[in-house]
Amino acid sequence: MAKKWCFTMIVALGFLSSIPLPSAHADVTVAIDEFVENLFPKATHYFWVVNDTKTETLREVIVDINTIVTKQTGKEPTENRFLLLLVDGALFAAQEIPLGAVVDCGDEQV
Repeated sequence: MAKKWCFTMIVALGFLSSIPLPSAHADVTVAIDEFVENLFPKATHYFWVVNDTKTETLREVIVDINTIVTKQTGKEPTENRFLLLLVDGALFAAQEIPLGAVVDCGDEQV
């Protein structure tokens, strides 16, 4: 009896682990990639790096990113830095900031 129960659990766990689950992280990476692609539509190559993130609420995330973009073949890449506000995994607002800026995304002080 114990062997049958164990086999049933293994099959059930295997089935459950194969079901794709939605991920907030996937939404964030897609939103960042679409932002960079739309901002630099003629770029020959780009990549981005997340410096930091801060969760404001269950729906809101602030993402600090650097972008490295090659606009034309043979040209030097340029680097920019942005703060993105993502709400429900979609871009809500963006602001370019200086590369060396110190960012404090803490709660507002009144």
